[in-house]
Amino acid sequence: MSLTQPVTTRHDASPEEREFVLKQIYQQVIERQLYEFERKQLEDLEKDFIKGKIGIRHFLKSLAVRSVYLEHFYENSSNMKFIENACKHFLGRAPRNNEEIQKWDDILVRRGVGAFVSELVDSEEYRKSFGYFTIPYWHEHRYESAGEYIENERLGHEHTGQRGWAIPNHYQHELHIDCDGGTCVREEDKLAVEPVQTAAEVLELNPDTKITPKHIQRLSFYVKEIADILSFYPQPVSQQEIETDLQQKVLEYVSATNASLLFKN
Repeated sequence: MSLTQPVTTRHDASPEEREFVLKQIYQQVIERQLYEFERKQLEDLEKDFIKGKIGIRHFLKSLAVRSVYLEHFYENSSNMKFIENACKHFLGRAPRNNEEIQKWDDILVRRGVGAFVSELVDSEEYRKSFGYFTIPYWHEHRYESAGEYIENERLGHEHTGQRGWAIPNHYQHELHIDCDGGTCVREEDKLAVEPVQTAAEVLELNPDTKITPKHIQRLSFYVKEIADILSFYPQPVSQQEIETDLQQKVLEYVSATNASLLFKN
């Protein structure tokens, strides 16, 4: 997850202090600490930072074009989702609207990742928010709409890849789709039936069972539950899909022996 509090260094910081800042940069930009083999890939860059030869902004621009960042956030991602994650990592917020996404996309397509990230880090917004000695972090700012607030909340609490690598939160919100878990589903297509707790005891019937009003009441309830499932199926739906779900539901209420009689071919 990204940082939520400012972490600041100084131009005369000690190597130990710079090592701490380095770990905080990884937490913000990579959203985790690096593995040893990944740090070896950045050995030259880390050495220059710890010795004070380069500052935070230079380090961020260089990190963004290394394989550690590109393989994780760019190579298996759509441009739109990459732009959203880059705004999160380098500006501490979600993209504001379609116009901003399109602006960054134009730079990304025409000039590449390095130029795009440099535009973020060299921007007036970055300078005012973080200056030269503060790591970018997820921070409060004025929201222009309720939608922008929701998108920032979702992105700010989103783990890497939680909602896939294709559609940014902004478009998920506009299109009324939910991509939690990496699979996008339209809200109206989601089954609205809440899972029913397994009954404390199954309904066991045999030829000698005396049917009582209690049995009928329970059976009526179960039939209604099954009917509710059917009513939420989008059309068209295959018979096999319905049968599979019905079998699972029936097994919540009756024994396997009785269920096998119901579904016998």
